[in-house]
Amino acid sequence: MRNETDQVEIEQVPVFKASEQDIEQFLKDLFGYCVRLHNHIKGYDSLGFPNELAVELFTYLVKNSNEPQYNLMRTITLARGSIEDGGAESDASTKIVAEVFSEIERLKFYVNKLKAMTYEDLSIRAIAEFHYMDGLTVNEITDELIALEILHEYSRDEKKDSLLYSHRKQISKYVSSFKDYDAQTDLLIHNDEV
Repeated sequence: MRNETDQVEIEQVPVFKASEQDIEQFLKDLFGYCVRLHNHIKGYDSLGFPNELAVELFTYLVKNSNEPQYNLMRTITLARGSIEDGGAESDASTKIVAEVFSEIERLKFYVNKLKAMTYEDLSIRAIAEFHYMDGLTVNEITDELIALEILHEYSRDEKKDSLLYSHRKQISKYVSSFKDYDAQTDLLIHNDEV
């Protein structure tokens, strides 16, 4: 059983082995990896999100996020369609498959960054991302996380100041990274289900 303070463990990004599999099978395996990665790092079900909302968030991210796993899922879909239409040897297929391998390198870098986080950090980040997509500011997200008792408002040492500044700095860092992955500026949802 994992502890919330344990560092995140993520399976390695699949590697293409031409002698063991064809490109179509590799793309299918890679797509499955991206879905598993989403489930692992977002953890919407374990955070208490209703299933319908978790599906809505996943669908939105697949369509709109520039996070490497979602970019890769879109690129794989194009590559698989291109291979079906023109065969694996066509110029279009070759170009799109090359793009897949470029995206894999970006995904590996991203996965290594995630491995430096704890499971608690991932949970906080996922909830912050949800509220960011719903249009909340850094301060509003921080206040919500404190109200949900996910973040503590005060340190145990009463001589120290409130942890509020530290939390806002952390949430601001997360929001900054979300902005890096915005592919579209439309807001996802407008409800208070979580």
